[in-house]
Amino acid sequence: MRIEQLMYVVEIAKTGSLSAAAERLHVAQPSISHAISSLEYELGVKIFKRSKNGALPTESGKAVILKAQEILNKVEELQETVNIEHSLLKGRLSIASIAGVSTSVLPRALVIYKKKYPGIELELIEDDTRTIKQLVIDGKTDIGLSIADDVDSKLLSGHLFTTKSIACVGKHSTFARHNEISIKEILKHPVICSSDSLRNILKKHGTPNYLIKSKNLEAAKHIIAQGMAIGFYTEMSLKVDPYVHTGEIIPLDISDEKIEVNYCYIQLKTHRSIASQEFIKILKEQISYFQRI
Repeated sequence: MRIEQLMYVVEIAKTGSLSAAAERLHVAQPSISHAISSLEYELGVKIFKRSKNGALPTESGKAVILKAQEILNKVEELQETVNIEHSLLKGRLSIASIAGVSTSVLPRALVIYKKKYPGIELELIEDDTRTIKQLVIDGKTDIGLSIADDVDSKLLSGHLFTTKSIACVGKHSTFARHNEISIKEILKHPVICSSDSLRNILKKHGTPNYLIKSKNLEAAKHIIAQGMAIGFYTEMSLKVDPYVHTGEIIPLDISDEKIEVNYCYIQLKTHRSIASQEFIKILKEQISYFQRI
């Protein structure tokens, strides 16, 4: 059994055909076919059922594919360990984050990580919690940073921080000189809210007048600063928000609801690279820093 045979198995499972796997791996198709046949003979099981439509895993093959991926992940971790020891860490780290993290603690953590490990290529994806979870499950991103909810059995979850939701108004709002605002008062005005959990809380108190539902935080903040709506952001993200620092947006405590948001990181249990563990360590250090300021 050779490592390249396991690579072929995993790639065929991903692409659904030997020809597509051969093209992606830049290997001749007969070479892949021979390698798979040899592995099937060695293991005594049929891994793929081949047809004109492609190659589908057999029941035994599914177990082989799963173990092959785990072995390849371990090989990757071993290589990363060697690279760390020689200060030549190279590779790629993909991080998917919701806006509440990507606009607060994440940028500083990314800068520090890149300075420490310049050989790592970083990718940042911004999306909602549901999409991020699926990206991690599908192996399309290494780390997910999201709101904590029910975690899939394939995933490992770790707590990052808890912060409260804050109402935000423009500097010319009649509430700008207040320290707090009730949801009853909020519901008298147009609202911007992209969080499903917050929407459910607002709904308990009445019928909200939603101006827009947008993932574009900058556009939403501009609308709030213009006094066209009341919005919601976490206390952690507002600590470094330029609109707040310049006084364009005024944060207000919500007087009649204590709304806390729990953030976590998620990873596949079978794929926790050293590169990702180093990043989580740095991220937690930056969270501690932000909580002190």
